[in-house]
Amino acid sequence: MTFLYIAAATLLVGFLFEAVARRWDRKRWPRPGRQVDVGGHGLHARVFGDGERVIVFEADEGAWSTHWGRLPEELGKIATSVVYDRAGLGWSEGGPPPRDVETLARELHHLLQQLAPGRPVILVGHGTGAGVARTYAHRYPFETSALVLVDPMHEGFGDLLRREQVTPLKPSALGMGLASLLGRFGVLRLMNARQSPNEHLPLPAPLRAELDAHELAPGVRRAAAAEMECEAQNVEYLSGLPATPELPIRALISTETLPASEAPADYPHETYNRLWTEQSAAFLELSRRAQRVILEGSGHQLQLERPEIVLEAILEAIGEVEEVEALRAAEES
Repeated sequence: MTFLYIAAATLLVGFLFEAVARRWDRKRWPRPGRQVDVGGHGLHARVFGDGERVIVFEADEGAWSTHWGRLPEELGKIATSVVYDRAGLGWSEGGPPPRDVETLARELHHLLQQLAPGRPVILVGHGTGAGVARTYAHRYPFETSALVLVDPMHEGFGDLLRREQVTPLKPSALGMGLASLLGRFGVLRLMNARQSPNEHLPLPAPLRAELDAHELAPGVRRAAAAEMECEAQNVEYLSGLPATPELPIRALISTETLPASEAPADYPHETYNRLWTEQSAAFLELSRRAQRVILEGSGHQLQLERPEIVLEAILEAIGEVEEVEALRAAEES
């Protein structure tokens, strides 16, 4: 009985500690942008600049606006740059299930109807966020000017891994549920107190601390898990999308998307990276205007490691959009 009292008291102390720490996190990192209602829940968004072109940044699975670093702000010098947090991530409110690419694209459309109504956008999608960008382009073709895919994950990659007898890397539902539970009682915060889990990201220390704080929030972990749970239906949906022959597409591909330091012991990360690069050739089939750039030695966080490369690809996409528009205008005249 004494053991039960001690355990209950420990859990209570942990719960209170986490509650106080989370309140402090909210005061230390207040919402930097605005909250936009997209039909029952609010999405946090920031808009930089007021240029003619609209650039929209779509983060990787379970990631949000902070993961883009200073790139959206830099683009605001020459365009209208929009970066946002999907539902439940970053500073955004939670959204209804399922959190598949169709739902995410629809919510993004609601957001842009308020932030940049009637203006075609260039979508910049990172990792699995590229699937959201492609879905948006399919559903709203007249509101999409171009796609820039930053180390995107192709829907055929999982099958390719299995054919090559490489186990796909995927967090277990049990592990994510356990992490969320531990987070409620301050255990994760204590485990990460000595070293930031985002230490490897090339971000200023304050931004890494901000990421650490958000990742500890149970709501953010639930939202990330909800997106991951939709992987199978996303693969099926994206596999059925038709090509868009005239859409300008830039695909930036890393050759070290899975570094040895982030792979499990004895995992064939070199094979994984080789197959990732090989599978990326499929992006060239999406459009006759698709181009692929292989970036030797770069990791998955291209937008943070080599933002100048992403910026260059966006500028190239803007240039090609202007060429396409000029051709259309000439044909109509």
